[in-house]
Amino acid sequence: MIRHRFLGFLLLIGGGLLLTSCHKEYFKTDRLSDEVEIEPGIVAPLIYGSMTMENIAEVIDPSDYTVVEEDGLTYYLVYGDTIYSVDETVEFDLDESGIESDMVEQVRLKMKTVNELPLEVRIQVYMEDEFNVVLHTLFDNDGIILGPAVVDSDGNLIEATENENTSTFDASTIEILDDIAYIRVSMRMVTAKNDEIFVKIYSEYALFFDISLSAELRLNNRDIN
Repeated sequence: MIRHRFLGFLLLIGGGLLLTSCHKEYFKTDRLSDEVEIEPGIVAPLIYGSMTMENIAEVIDPSDYTVVEEDGLTYYLVYGDTIYSVDETVEFDLDESGIESDMVEQVRLKMKTVNELPLEVRIQVYMEDEFNVVLHTLFDNDGIILGPAVVDSDGNLIEATENENTSTFDASTIEILDDIAYIRVSMRMVTAKNDEIFVKIYSEYALFFDISLSAELRLNNRDIN
């Protein structure tokens, strides 16, 4: 489930100067010539979250799994080669950043994932307007595929799979930023195939995801008050 949503932007100025967008008094504009243009960038952590088997169990048919408590541990027995679909949605408002889309030259959305579950995950991120009409997708086609975690024969985690993917908004798509009202993370999960009827998934393991935004701006120092 999504744990946090944050739209506090940071302005990054060439030369190593770091300025928050809510502390404009730190800009020493009296030291700059009116002819000088600065090229700041924005870094914004948008949302991060995690998806455990407990979260998945809340939205799927109870007949698809069995919960077992043993020696103080909880695990799920789920049928192999079974598909689960889960969507998570958060609100998005560019105005909260104090940045206007016409100041933006380029935008990148980056998603990092760590998958501890023995589930293959196909993930897509949708940008939607206030009527839930899809304006843009983070990835092409049906999204990206995250490989399942490596577990032993008893379901214990050996190695999580990690991925980092970036999508760039070019000049033709930047204008839709003002119309984005929601970001929807859609996950389609398939239990890993093996020789057993059931796949064992411990409740402590999860799929973690982190989505952040970075942008390049161009403005004259006279635009900063």
